[in-house]
Amino acid sequence: MPESAPMIVATQDDAEDIAKLRDRLAQWMVDKGIVQWVPGEYPAATVAAEVARGEWFVWRDETHALIAVVRVVWRDPEFWGADDAEAGYIHGLMVAPEWRGHDLGDRIIQFCADYTLANGITRQRLDFAANNLVLRKYYTAQGFIELREAPLPPRFHNHGTTNIVLMEKMLA
Repeated sequence: MPESAPMIVATQDDAEDIAKLRDRLAQWMVDKGIVQWVPGEYPAATVAAEVARGEWFVWRDETHALIAVVRVVWRDPEFWGADDAEAGYIHGLMVAPEWRGHDLGDRIIQFCADYTLANGITRQRLDFAANNLVLRKYYTAQGFIELREAPLPPRFHNHGTTNIVLMEKMLA
């Protein structure tokens, strides 16, 4: 197990691997009946554009295999609408299945908090499908407070769910 969270800013070379990990996890969700992501909906070209803006961070093991990723943005009007405010918005937190059970999610959330604070921002936010009770419980245990449910942006309505949960944590 890695000793610390060596998250580094993703490069263009990481975009394809990030998209592949997302597709892998999306397929796992579909196979488990979890209505959250759909394979193929987040292409490498989209990831590459976000990487170019410095939004993605990667964690690789000693063999250089991708084991975890996260995307952090400072505004999120598409999901937060009128409630959009400057915050460290966590998106795409993914851990490779073979690394589950090593507290990587907890460590990535802490990385995001540290990164957000280092940028002078004291609010952290995230969202997830409202029907995902596992994530609701997990993020509540991480100190996030549920603010409300909101409509899922229309371009994601092919998932079988139409609502998301918006959560926030103050870091100060």
